[in-house]
This record gives sequence, C-alpha cells and structure tokens, in this order.
Amino acid sequence: MVGIWGGICRACLLGAALAAASVASARADVVIGIAGPMGGSFADVGRDIKAGVEIAVATANARGGIGGEKIRTVTVDDKCEAETSAAVANQLIGKGVRAVIGHACTAAALPAARVYAEGGVLFLSPAATNPRLTDEKAGAFRLAIRSDREASAIADYLSARFKGKRVAFVHDGGVYGQGLVEQAAKLFADDGGAVAMTESFTPGEKSQNNLIGKIQDAAVSAVVLGALQADAAVIASEMRARGLDAALIGNEALALSEFKALAADAAEGTVFFLPLVDKSRPEAVNLILSLEERQLMPTDIIFTAHAAAEAAIAALGKGGDLADEAAFLRKPGASTVLGKVTFDGKGDWSGATYAPQVWHGDAFAPLP
Repeated sequence: MVGIWGGICRACLLGAALAAASVASARADVVIGIAGPMGGSFADVGRDIKAGVEIAVATANARGGIGGEKIRTVTVDDKCEAETSAAVANQLIGKGVRAVIGHACTAAALPAARVYAEGGVLFLSPAATNPRLTDEKAGAFRLAIRSDREASAIADYLSARFKGKRVAFVHDGGVYGQGLVEQAAKLFADDGGAVAMTESFTPGEKSQNNLIGKIQDAAVSAVVLGALQADAAVIASEMRARGLDAALIGNEALALSEFKALAADAAEGTVFFLPLVDKSRPEAVNLILSLEERQLMPTDIIFTAHAAAEAAIAALGKGGDLADEAAFLRKPGASTVLGKVTFDGKGDWSGATYAPQVWHGDAFAPLP
C-alpha cells in the first residue's frame, strides 16, 4: 500500500509541478499587440507596422526581453474601421497584452484608444494623424505627426512657391481630407495667398470630369488635394489628360504605392508631405540590415513602428501601471532608432515635423 500511495503522490506532485511550470511559462511572456490594416488598400501600411514591431521585439528578446521575460506579439486586422478596431482592441486585451502598437487609420485609432485606456494598456500609434487622437486625452501616444501640422507645412510651402498665384483646394469630404485642405486654405489666405476655389467631390467615382472642369475654369497654378490614393490617382490622371499643368500637392496617402501604380506617369512631379524621419542615425543600422534580410524597403512607417515598439518596451521595463509608463514616455523618454523620443502632455511626439516629398519615376524623394 505504501508503494502504491507513494507512486500516486509522486505522480500528483509531478503533475502539479508540470502544471505550475506551464502557468509560469505562460505568465512569463510579455505580450505586445500589433494592430492595423492587414489587407485591402492599406495593406502596405499594416505590413510595415508589423515588420517594424517584430524586428524591435526580436532585438529586445536577444537582449533578454523585459526583466528577463520574453516578449511575444499578437497581430490583429482592424480593417481601418471603427467597429472592427474596437472589437479587435477588446480581443487584444483578452489576450493579456501590456501594450499595443498600431491602428494607422484615425477612424480605427480613436475607438481603440478608448478601449486601451479603460483596460490600462499602453497604446502608441505610428501613423494616425488626426488631432483628436491626443486632443481627447484618451491616453494614446503617437509617433506620427498631427495632421494640423501638415496643413501648416502645406501652407508654408504654398506661400514660398505660389505667392501671388491662384491655388485650388479640393477634398473628398472626409474628416481627414476636408479638415486638412480647409485648414491649409485658411492659413494660405491669412498669409495673403489667393484661394481660387475650395471644392469637394464624391469619392470612389471612376471619373472626376466635373471637378476637373471646375479646376480648368479656375485657371490655377496649383491644386491642393485631400484624398485617398485611388481618388487622387483619378484626379491626377484626368488633369494631365486635359493638358493641365497645375502643380498637384497632396496629403500623405499619395506616398502609397497604389497611387503611383494607378496614376502611372501622371504621378510625376506630385508633391506630398510626410513626417521627417531620420533614417541615417547610427541606431538605425541594425534595423536597415534586418529589412534587407526581409527584402523590405526602409519606409517611414517601419521606422516609426519600430521606434514605438522600442518606446513601449522601455516603458514596460520600468514597471508600474499605465500612469507610470506614460510619465516615463513624457520624461525622460526612450532611446530608439529615431534617437531619444519624448512626448508632450497630450501624447504627441515632441520631435515631429513634416517635409515635402516629390514623385520622380518609380520612387519619391525629398523635395530639393
């Protein structure tokens, strides 16, 4: 009997030990969520966010993770939709995430930010630009630049190059496109610029013939466009087909490969504005090498996503709750591929600024 009971006890103890080890192992992982558009028109953005975060996590794990605990990632597709983003944000919280990097589209980032704030989860967006994301104080941080600063950058560019010339301002009626264009028009007009027209159009149409006619009649030297890439390509193509040589100046959606593919030669010379992301820093060497191994281009979003992940990992490593993590990000901040990154009281990246880019051939480059 003793032998039988002894065997049973040893088996019980072994099973309990294995169960405890399994639980400890599961708890040992620090989970970071990756959220973004993983399919559709913005799949490039989702891919770049995922790549930037995964490389940062791999580097951190090679250095011991967070306090000796391994970091693992969980990826969700928010489809750039508000309802979907709230649902996947709750899914991530259910999976025990400590931080989330992503939600590029403002429509998705806003509801997700509220979910994370309520769940005590650190959230950093590398791409959402709408001022509301931080103005509403939902607890979000971002390594994208606010779109209201983009309007200022566009207006400054127009004042420097089109002072005394007529400029058209055109938008798709969306929150981002309309807000950007109307603010740029106001700032340009306040500086003495000539706003020839401010016009909206219906997005998703195969032709914008009526709009192009109005632009032609207005006899403008430049067109400022607030639209997504497919609509922008239609407008650019039809402008050039009519022989209109007005400069086309757009928002950052025109940096996407889809715009170039759809607009083809009509994209040539199109100017748009992107956050100025310094990829030449010594800290970026390992990231560049990792991207070469993956055969990926070193896009701005990969860099901002990587830096956001580095900032999140550094904040989590300090211990404490969400308030402590937020305080660390504001000051002293985190060392990243973009240098020391800090955030202001709202959660906006302190070092963010815009710079004009221009399409030449199959690539774009900083405007001279």
